[in-house]
Amino acid sequence: MKVTIKDIAKRCAVSVTTVSMVINGKSDSIGKDTIERVRKTVAELQYQPNAVARSMITKRTHSIGLVLPDIRNPFFSDLAKGVEDYLNANGYGVFLCNTDSLMDKEDQYIRLLQARLSDGLIFTTQNTIESNPLFETFANQAYPFVLVERYVAEPCGVPGVYVDNRRAAEEICTYLIERGHRRIICISGPLNTTNARHRVEGYRTALEKAGLSQHALVIEGNYRYRGGCEAVRSLAAGQIESVTGVFASNDLMGYGAIEALAERGYAVPEDVSIVGFDGISFPSVLKPQLTSVYLAAREMGEKAAELLLAIIEKREPDTRRYVCAHAIVEKQSVRSV
Repeated sequence: MKVTIKDIAKRCAVSVTTVSMVINGKSDSIGKDTIERVRKTVAELQYQPNAVARSMITKRTHSIGLVLPDIRNPFFSDLAKGVEDYLNANGYGVFLCNTDSLMDKEDQYIRLLQARLSDGLIFTTQNTIESNPLFETFANQAYPFVLVERYVAEPCGVPGVYVDNRRAAEEICTYLIERGHRRIICISGPLNTTNARHRVEGYRTALEKAGLSQHALVIEGNYRYRGGCEAVRSLAAGQIESVTGVFASNDLMGYGAIEALAERGYAVPEDVSIVGFDGISFPSVLKPQLTSVYLAAREMGEKAAELLLAIIEKREPDTRRYVCAHAIVEKQSVRSV
């Protein structure tokens, strides 16, 4: 039989209001003996407060919503783990919402979560569109939210966690150039998103500095495994014969490109070298492992959760714009030519 707050009050010979005040930490006006007696009874009867009722009193649910475009992507899985670990350690739960990069699904989740189910929201890149009209509503209502790799002009001042995409892309493409590669194609993310455009800009900058601008070729992908496959399949025979290097704007497309190259009789890295972006972990049995720009996805998730919690608790965060460190991690997908 479920223990209720009335049972606690009856056992302690106090009012229901008194028990409620003790449970919710509003017991300044209650005697120490009474507080001790209520707490002891709560423990003895293993009373569990009704979360919905408690949230109506405290105006807090101690839960947040995390909105992701594709939970199948290991980068977002790692990021979600970082969010969950940080918030769990601070007494919060997480509602995980996978949108499949669909704005309609994102809107549905937002309306559901904001309706007293969460104290705040974390939004990652949507992969199809940057902004959402509801962001402005949140800002006007002072509803806490944080962005991860999602670039919106308005509202200004919203805390976020970002990557220096231009610089990281330039560095990984320069890495290929320094190993003798001159004909390098870029498989980009959806070009209506800022981080995809920034990675293309980094690619073009690297080629320009090396005097290779005339060889630039960008094929738009979708940040998914199939996108990498389709990009390589779209190359004409004459194009693919001259290519020695591929910059995939994320690792999933990089691995997709490896599959499509194998279909056409090209081995990686013997015939074509490939680099990626994200540094996600794949099983070691998958060969070759991809040389990539490593991003600390879990750390990004932790930082996003830290920023959100500071806003919820009305503390000013150390920084409102955190730029994640990156590094090139060498594996098996590049050879010198």
